[in-house]
Amino acid sequence: ISWTTRDSCCPPSSGCSPVNNKFMASFLILGAGKFGLLALQRLSAQDLEARFVVVDHQAGALAEARSLGIAGADLIEAEVIPYLTAHLGPAPPWEWLIPMVSLHVAYAWLLAGPLAGQGWEPAPVPEELEDLAPLAIRGPGGELYLSLARHFCPDDCDEPAICPVTGEERDQPLFRRLVAASRPNLPLLVVASEQLAPGIGGYAPDKLFTLADAVAATPGPLLVATACRCHGVVHGLQRKGE
Repeated sequence: ISWTTRDSCCPPSSGCSPVNNKFMASFLILGAGKFGLLALQRLSAQDLEARFVVVDHQAGALAEARSLGIAGADLIEAEVIPYLTAHLGPAPPWEWLIPMVSLHVAYAWLLAGPLAGQGWEPAPVPEELEDLAPLAIRGPGGELYLSLARHFCPDDCDEPAICPVTGEERDQPLFRRLVAASRPNLPLLVVASEQLAPGIGGYAPDKLFTLADAVAATPGPLLVATACRCHGVVHGLQRKGE
Protein backbone atom coordinates (compact mmCIF):
# COMPACT_ATOMS: atom_id res chain seq x y z
CA ILE A 1 0.00 0.00 0.00
CA SER A 2 0.92 3.63 -0.18
CA TRP A 3 -0.51 6.24 2.10
CA THR A 4 -0.09 9.93 2.81
CA THR A 5 -1.71 12.36 5.22
CA ARG A 6 -1.29 15.29 2.86
CA ASP A 7 -4.81 15.07 1.48
CA SER A 8 -4.71 17.92 -1.01
CA CYS A 9 -1.01 17.55 -1.98
CA CYS A 10 -1.11 21.07 -3.44
CA PRO A 11 2.33 22.66 -3.80
CA PRO A 12 3.15 25.09 -0.98
CA SER A 13 4.23 27.61 -3.62
CA SER A 14 0.64 27.72 -4.88
CA GLY A 15 -0.35 29.64 -1.76
CA CYS A 16 -2.51 26.76 -0.57
CA SER A 17 -1.55 27.16 3.08
CA PRO A 18 -4.38 26.21 5.45
CA VAL A 19 -3.34 28.73 8.09
CA ASN A 20 -3.42 31.62 5.60
CA ASN A 21 -7.21 31.32 5.50
CA LYS A 22 -7.79 30.42 9.12
CA PHE A 23 -7.60 32.67 12.15
CA MET A 24 -7.71 31.94 15.86
CA ALA A 25 -5.86 28.67 15.15
CA SER A 26 -4.33 26.63 17.97
CA PHE A 27 -0.85 25.14 17.81
CA LEU A 28 1.22 22.69 19.82
CA ILE A 29 4.90 23.53 19.35
CA LEU A 30 7.21 20.77 20.52
CA GLY A 31 10.53 22.35 21.35
CA ALA A 32 11.48 25.90 22.34
CA GLY A 33 14.90 26.05 20.76
CA LYS A 34 15.84 28.25 17.80
CA PHE A 35 13.23 26.82 15.44
CA GLY A 36 10.52 26.49 18.05
CA LEU A 37 10.91 30.20 18.82
CA LEU A 38 10.81 31.03 15.11
CA ALA A 39 7.57 29.06 14.83
CA LEU A 40 6.07 30.95 17.75
CA GLN A 41 7.12 34.34 16.37
CA ARG A 42 6.04 33.77 12.77
CA LEU A 43 2.75 32.05 13.46
CA SER A 44 1.73 34.64 16.07
CA ALA A 45 2.65 37.46 13.67
CA GLN A 46 0.36 36.13 10.93
CA ASP A 47 -2.52 35.28 13.31
CA LEU A 48 -2.82 37.68 16.24
CA GLU A 49 -5.61 35.60 17.79
CA ALA A 50 -3.74 32.28 17.65
CA ARG A 51 -3.25 30.18 20.76
CA PHE A 52 -0.07 28.23 21.47
CA VAL A 53 1.15 25.49 23.77
CA VAL A 54 4.95 25.32 23.75
CA VAL A 55 6.59 22.29 25.38
CA ASP A 56 10.27 21.93 26.24
CA HIS A 57 12.14 20.16 29.01
CA GLN A 58 14.58 23.04 29.47
CA ALA A 59 13.47 25.91 31.68
CA GLY A 60 15.97 28.25 30.00
CA ALA A 61 14.45 27.71 26.58
CA LEU A 62 10.97 28.41 27.94
CA ALA A 63 12.24 31.58 29.62
CA GLU A 64 13.44 32.81 26.23
CA ALA A 65 10.03 31.99 24.75
CA ARG A 66 8.36 33.87 27.58
CA SER A 67 10.52 36.92 26.87
CA LEU A 68 8.82 37.25 23.46
CA GLY A 69 5.73 38.49 25.29
CA ILE A 70 3.19 36.55 23.25
CA ALA A 71 -0.04 36.62 25.25
CA GLY A 72 -1.55 33.54 23.65
CA ALA A 73 1.34 31.23 24.56
CA ASP A 74 1.11 28.62 27.33
CA LEU A 75 4.62 27.40 28.18
CA ILE A 76 4.99 23.87 29.59
CA GLU A 77 8.17 22.39 31.07
CA ALA A 78 8.05 18.70 30.14
CA GLU A 79 9.54 16.03 27.92
CA VAL A 80 7.81 16.38 24.56
CA ILE A 81 6.90 12.75 23.74
CA PRO A 82 5.45 11.88 27.18
CA TYR A 83 3.50 15.16 27.05
CA LEU A 84 2.17 14.41 23.58
CA THR A 85 1.27 10.85 24.52
CA ALA A 86 -0.57 12.00 27.64
CA HIS A 87 -2.51 14.87 26.05
CA LEU A 88 -3.30 13.73 22.51
CA GLY A 89 -6.79 12.24 22.44
CA PRO A 90 -9.54 11.57 19.88
CA ALA A 91 -10.50 15.27 19.98
CA PRO A 92 -7.09 16.98 19.91
CA PRO A 93 -6.92 20.28 21.82
CA TRP A 94 -4.75 21.80 19.07
CA GLU A 95 -5.38 22.16 15.34
CA TRP A 96 -1.72 21.94 14.35
CA LEU A 97 1.29 20.07 15.69
CA ILE A 98 4.66 21.73 15.02
CA PRO A 99 7.60 19.35 15.69
CA MET A 100 10.71 21.43 16.46
CA VAL A 101 12.85 18.87 18.29
CA SER A 102 15.69 16.67 17.08
CA LEU A 103 13.72 13.45 16.95
CA HIS A 104 11.12 11.84 14.67
CA VAL A 105 7.99 12.80 16.60
CA ALA A 106 5.50 10.60 14.72
CA TYR A 107 7.69 7.51 15.13
CA ALA A 108 8.53 8.22 18.78
CA TRP A 109 4.85 8.82 19.58
CA LEU A 110 3.89 5.49 18.00
CA LEU A 111 6.36 3.56 20.17
CA ALA A 112 5.52 5.46 23.36
CA GLY A 113 1.76 5.50 22.77
CA PRO A 114 -0.40 3.20 20.65
CA LEU A 115 2.32 0.59 19.94
CA ALA A 116 3.65 0.40 23.51
CA GLY A 117 3.50 -3.19 24.73
CA GLN A 118 2.14 -4.41 21.38
CA GLY A 119 5.23 -6.34 20.30
CA TRP A 120 6.77 -3.84 17.87
CA GLU A 121 10.47 -3.03 17.57
CA PRO A 122 12.77 -0.99 15.28
CA ALA A 123 13.62 -2.49 11.89
CA PRO A 124 16.21 -1.68 9.21
CA VAL A 125 15.50 0.95 6.55
CA PRO A 126 16.48 -0.47 3.12
CA GLU A 127 19.57 0.98 1.47
CA GLU A 128 17.73 1.60 -1.81
CA LEU A 129 15.78 4.43 -0.20
CA GLU A 130 19.04 6.38 -0.07
CA ASP A 131 18.62 6.94 -3.82
CA LEU A 132 15.47 9.04 -3.30
CA ALA A 133 17.44 12.21 -2.52
CA PRO A 134 20.89 13.69 -3.22
CA LEU A 135 21.69 13.74 0.49
CA ALA A 136 21.08 10.61 2.58
CA ILE A 137 22.45 10.24 6.11
CA ARG A 138 22.08 7.32 8.50
CA GLY A 139 21.19 8.11 12.09
CA PRO A 140 22.49 6.27 15.16
CA GLY A 141 19.46 3.98 15.24
CA GLY A 142 19.61 3.09 11.55
CA GLU A 143 17.01 5.68 10.59
CA LEU A 144 17.45 7.49 7.30
CA TYR A 145 17.54 11.27 6.90
CA LEU A 146 16.90 12.52 3.37
CA SER A 147 17.25 15.95 1.79
CA LEU A 148 16.93 17.32 -1.72
CA ALA A 149 19.39 20.04 -0.67
CA ARG A 150 23.11 19.66 -0.02
CA HIS A 151 23.33 23.16 1.45
CA PHE A 152 22.02 24.91 4.54
CA CYS A 153 18.55 26.18 3.71
CA PRO A 154 17.39 29.67 4.71
CA ASP A 155 15.25 29.40 7.83
CA ASP A 156 12.40 31.28 6.13
CA CYS A 157 12.20 29.11 2.99
CA ASP A 158 8.59 28.78 1.86
CA GLU A 159 9.15 25.61 -0.20
CA PRO A 160 8.92 27.16 -3.69
CA ALA A 161 8.93 24.99 -6.81
CA ILE A 162 12.37 26.46 -7.65
CA CYS A 163 15.07 26.24 -4.97
CA PRO A 164 15.93 29.85 -3.96
CA VAL A 165 19.57 28.89 -3.30
CA THR A 166 20.54 26.75 -6.32
CA GLY A 167 17.79 27.50 -8.85
CA GLU A 168 17.03 23.78 -9.20
CA GLU A 169 13.48 22.67 -9.87
CA ARG A 170 11.68 20.78 -7.12
CA ASP A 171 9.39 18.99 -9.53
CA GLN A 172 8.50 16.05 -7.25
CA PRO A 173 8.28 16.74 -3.51
CA LEU A 174 10.14 14.36 -1.25
CA PHE A 175 6.96 13.25 0.49
CA ARG A 176 5.60 12.08 -2.88
CA ARG A 177 8.84 10.27 -3.70
CA LEU A 178 8.50 8.42 -0.42
CA VAL A 179 4.88 7.48 -1.09
CA ALA A 180 5.91 6.14 -4.51
CA ALA A 181 8.58 3.99 -2.84
CA SER A 182 6.00 2.03 -0.84
CA ARG A 183 5.87 -1.69 -1.67
CA PRO A 184 3.27 -4.40 -0.93
CA ASN A 185 5.79 -6.31 1.20
CA LEU A 186 7.15 -3.16 2.86
CA PRO A 187 4.56 -0.37 3.15
CA LEU A 188 5.90 3.14 3.60
CA LEU A 189 3.51 5.32 5.59
CA VAL A 190 4.17 9.03 5.09
CA VAL A 191 3.11 11.93 7.27
CA ALA A 192 3.47 14.96 5.00
CA SER A 193 4.31 18.27 6.63
CA GLU A 194 2.33 21.34 5.54
CA GLN A 195 3.89 24.78 5.17
CA LEU A 196 2.17 26.95 7.80
CA ALA A 197 4.48 29.99 7.73
CA PRO A 198 7.84 30.69 6.04
CA GLY A 199 10.18 27.95 7.20
CA ILE A 200 7.55 26.47 9.54
CA GLY A 201 5.96 23.10 8.89
CA GLY A 202 3.49 20.94 10.76
CA TYR A 203 0.47 18.68 10.46
CA ALA A 204 -2.93 18.14 12.02
CA PRO A 205 -2.48 16.00 15.16
CA ASP A 206 -5.33 13.65 14.27
CA LYS A 207 -3.11 12.42 11.43
CA LEU A 208 -1.14 10.55 14.08
CA PHE A 209 -4.21 8.44 14.85
CA THR A 210 -4.62 7.73 11.14
CA LEU A 211 -0.98 6.65 11.10
CA ALA A 212 -1.48 4.40 14.14
CA ASP A 213 -4.50 2.75 12.53
CA ALA A 214 -2.50 2.08 9.35
CA VAL A 215 0.33 0.53 11.36
CA ALA A 216 -2.07 -1.67 13.34
CA ALA A 217 -3.58 -2.94 10.09
CA THR A 218 -0.20 -3.95 8.69
CA PRO A 219 0.88 -7.52 9.56
CA GLY A 220 4.53 -7.33 8.60
CA PRO A 221 7.46 -4.92 8.61
CA LEU A 222 6.84 -1.35 7.51
CA LEU A 223 8.43 2.07 7.25
CA VAL A 224 7.24 5.32 8.81
CA ALA A 225 8.32 8.68 7.39
CA THR A 226 7.67 12.34 7.98
CA ALA A 227 8.61 14.68 5.14
CA CYS A 228 8.01 18.07 3.61
CA ARG A 229 8.87 19.10 0.06
CA CYS A 230 12.64 18.83 0.53
CA HIS A 231 13.52 17.05 3.78
CA GLY A 232 12.41 13.91 5.59
CA VAL A 233 13.20 11.08 7.97
CA VAL A 234 12.38 7.36 7.71
CA HIS A 235 12.26 4.73 10.46
CA GLY A 236 11.55 1.02 10.20
CA LEU A 237 9.20 -1.07 12.37
CA GLN A 238 8.57 -4.78 12.65
CA ARG A 239 6.76 -7.13 14.98
CA LYS A 240 9.10 -8.94 17.35
CA GLY A 241 10.15 -12.33 16.05
CA GLU A 242 9.75 -11.41 12.35
